[in-house]
Amino acid sequence: MFNQGLSLDQAPPISVPFRFFLTAPIFAILIGVLFLVYPAEVITNRFSNETIAIVHLFTLGVLSMIIFGAMQQMMPVLAGAPIKRARLFATIVHSSLTIGTLCFALKFLFNLDKFFIVAIICLAISFLTFFSVAIFLLFKVKYLTSTVNVMRLFAIAGILTALLGLHLAGAHLSGNIASNHYTFVNIHILLGIFGFAALLIIGVSFQVIPMFYVALDFPKSVQNRLPISIFILLISYIAFAFLELDFYIYKILFTIFFIIFAFHGLNSLSNRRRPVDDVTLWYWKVSLYSLIVAMLNWLFVPQDSSYFLTILFAFGFLFSLLQGMIYKIIPFLCWFHLSSKGYFQIPTIKEIINEDLIKIQFYIYITSLVFFILYGFFTEIFIDIAATLFILSNILFFINCFLGMKKYETISKNDPMQTFIKS
Repeated sequence: MFNQGLSLDQAPPISVPFRFFLTAPIFAILIGVLFLVYPAEVITNRFSNETIAIVHLFTLGVLSMIIFGAMQQMMPVLAGAPIKRARLFATIVHSSLTIGTLCFALKFLFNLDKFFIVAIICLAISFLTFFSVAIFLLFKVKYLTSTVNVMRLFAIAGILTALLGLHLAGAHLSGNIASNHYTFVNIHILLGIFGFAALLIIGVSFQVIPMFYVALDFPKSVQNRLPISIFILLISYIAFAFLELDFYIYKILFTIFFIIFAFHGLNSLSNRRRPVDDVTLWYWKVSLYSLIVAMLNWLFVPQDSSYFLTILFAFGFLFSLLQGMIYKIIPFLCWFHLSSKGYFQIPTIKEIINEDLIKIQFYIYITSLVFFILYGFFTEIFIDIAATLFILSNILFFINCFLGMKKYETISKNDPMQTFIKS
């Protein structure tokens, strides 16, 4: 099941994606701390500096960190587009993204422009390095699959998001806020969540769900038409964003497209050819149901406050799915790299990370999500409970990932021909 459409011999060193995966939960812990430190009315105000800091800790420190790490593994394996000098490339992208994200948050939390200058420089290095290489390699690929096509769309949307973000940061730094500034902000947000994040998740799901879960393939019509339809809708939104038009039709179309994806994803997972119990399925299902609820919320609920939409889409959909994906990717990479080095007696993929620990982390994370939602109906104590559980879940997420990687490191230090492990 691991060979169809894969080019495993071109995979980068295992340390390349691992450094990104271990960094993401640390930024998530910082987000939880900020939820505890600042008053709820401040961090739920979308225009406050604290909210801007938290949003970018998530989009840069968690979302981009995981996506950049995963893409450096998936481009060679799923697209046959290996990155030369992968360790150097990963070091540049990871270090500049980490420093840039921290400095960005410090600027908005403490209003220090020196941090902002460093943030702009570092984030420009990280994003422009990553996307210039990704676009160059992906558009050289000759054997095109639906996943490769989506990766190309993701790369275009990603560099547009990055360039627009740099423009907004420059305007903020110089104080030159034009009358159309918030139109650019809305385009930046839409490109980021629907183009950079969601498009890639959709494309990778086409390959990952059938591969890891022995599940039904997505219909070819969905694989071929849905991503390009979303991309065209995004581009047309940009073209008309500066006109005083009623954009409700865009909400309707985006909602339809993403619900179509969620429906087929759930259908594929519910009709697996080998229905073995797997805790990572819980993350995927929570994610896809959260996507449906989030899109319906966006379509039908007046968005005087975007709090519910943000929690459902960011924590419910994006982060749930990414956690489930990492819990699959890390064991698979450990197993694959050990196998390729000639180790015969190694743990199975399900044994690399203890499933009971994953279940505990899942329950804590989902409970935090419930309390985040309950805050919208009750008092501030609910967001404090949610933040505490969110911190705890990400500490456990970090530990689980670290233990899986540590198991790989321990085994790889031994002679491959030695019988050394008993699972």
